[in-house]
Amino acid sequence: MAAGKPTGTQKTVPLPPIHIDGQEKIIIDTTALSDVSLGKLGKSSTDTRRRINHFHTLIKEYSKLASKKQTRGNDLSAEDMVSIGGRIEDVSREMAQMGGLDWYQKASLLGQCKQRGGDTSRWLVPKMRDLGVDKRPGKTRLLDVGALSCLNYAKERKWIDVTPIDLNSQEPGIYKQDFLDIELDRNAPVPLLSQHDDSGSGDESDIETNTAHLFQSPFEVICLSLVVNFIGDPARRGDMLKQAARLLAPEGLLFLVLPLSCVANSRYLDDERLLEIMQFLGFTQLHQNHTAKLAHYLYRLTASIPATASASGDEPQFKKKMLHSAPGRNNFSIVV
Repeated sequence: MAAGKPTGTQKTVPLPPIHIDGQEKIIIDTTALSDVSLGKLGKSSTDTRRRINHFHTLIKEYSKLASKKQTRGNDLSAEDMVSIGGRIEDVSREMAQMGGLDWYQKASLLGQCKQRGGDTSRWLVPKMRDLGVDKRPGKTRLLDVGALSCLNYAKERKWIDVTPIDLNSQEPGIYKQDFLDIELDRNAPVPLLSQHDDSGSGDESDIETNTAHLFQSPFEVICLSLVVNFIGDPARRGDMLKQAARLLAPEGLLFLVLPLSCVANSRYLDDERLLEIMQFLGFTQLHQNHTAKLAHYLYRLTASIPATASASGDEPQFKKKMLHSAPGRNNFSIVV
């Protein structure tokens, strides 16, 4: 669904909480800050991308600072703790002044319109057809993580049953759900009342929290499009991939999309390293494609996730390892 055209009018809005994944789930409480002026999404795709990249940088800095404060707090001096706390507040305020996750998602949704590259589901659907998924009896269950629009697979509704989720839902049809908190439960009760009635009398808190019934059985397809890179901590990125393996049915498909720079210009990750990680988690790579800005991957789950990758606290099998030392590269990595 194409996003509406951004206007030049600035709008003052109350600040929402910002949810960030670091060593653990972190909530930056911005409600105590004064209202800020929420600016335009971007005059061009280049401007929008620049601002999105800066938001990513702020998230990574916040995650590192919060992790340092949590894990090394007893070893730091009072002066250092005050300095770290002050910088955390500065980073939180800057993200809030950009509009928080609400701004980030609106900017990303704008990137789905045809003038700015289209939505990545348009790459996945033909690959699913090539694999004969559209010919299977019944509908294919697809989990769209970090969904920006509930209409991305509307044209394929005859054969795709999509469950769109996100931490900060932008549309009524997208469920508010943390991907890493999902547990399959065949006995989860189905809500008796419609979550989306036309009267508007439904309780919004119910819409956001009554999601367990959506996860009674594994999914045939999981989409992680431009969400793994949004997490600041490399180990949590690995947790996302492990969770996908747990939630997929045998022979299920995983669609992964990363910014091209994450694999083409990183010191610690490239296509070969990513393939090794995915194979370790039980995946076989079916397709790989690089565009000017994105890297698309399609995997099939062909083996069970190994026991050595089952717990986040275990010693990682794939640590942060220098692969390319040339200057000018970024530090993106995935730890599993």
